[in-house]
Amino acid sequence: RCLSPGGTSPASWAQQRLWVLGQLEPAGAAYNLHWAARLDGGINISLLQGALEALAARHETLRTTFAPGNGEPVQLVARQGNVRLEEESLPGADADRLHARLLGLIRQPFELRAGPLLRAYLLRISDTHSVLLLVMHHIVADGWSMGVLFRELASLYNAALAGRAAVLPPLPVQYADYAIWQRAWLSGGE
Repeated sequence: RCLSPGGTSPASWAQQRLWVLGQLEPAGAAYNLHWAARLDGGINISLLQGALEALAARHETLRTTFAPGNGEPVQLVARQGNVRLEEESLPGADADRLHARLLGLIRQPFELRAGPLLRAYLLRISDTHSVLLLVMHHIVADGWSMGVLFRELASLYNAALAGRAAVLPPLPVQYADYAIWQRAWLSGGE
C-alpha cells in the first residue's frame, strides 16, 4: 500500500482532467454516472445500508474527495465512508414519473471537495417493487467499475440477508496506489 488510511494522494491524470472540468462548470452533471436496478420483494433497509457502508469501506475511491494541492488536485481518502441510503416513496408511479424522478436525481451536481461522491437512493413504488439508484461522479468510477461495484453490493447484501460474511476477493491495490504509480512511471525515463 502506498497510502495510509485517512491520507492524501496525487490525483491520476484522468482525475486531474475531471477536476479541471469540474472547476469550469461546478453546477454541471455531465460526469455523473448512474446505475439503477429494479428490486422485487421486500427490502431490508438496514442490511442494504450496511452493504453500502461495507462497499465504501472496501473501496477507498468511494470515500475520496478532492482538494487543490500545489497547483494540482489531491485525493483525500477518508477513514470512513459517508454513504447514506435515501428512501423516497413514489406509490404507484408510472414509467414516465419514475423516469423523470430518476433523471432529477442523476442530474444533481456533486461537490468534489465535500463529497460524498456516491449517492444511493431507494425509490419505493409499492411494498414489493423498488428501484435502487447509485449515482457517482466519474472522478471516482467509470463504466466498468460501476458493474463491479453493483455486483459487490449485491454480494454484500445477499450475504447479510443469509447471515454470513460475503466472500469477495482481496483488493491488494486501490486507485490511489495506481495514481501514485502512474505519476512515478510517467515522470521517469519511459
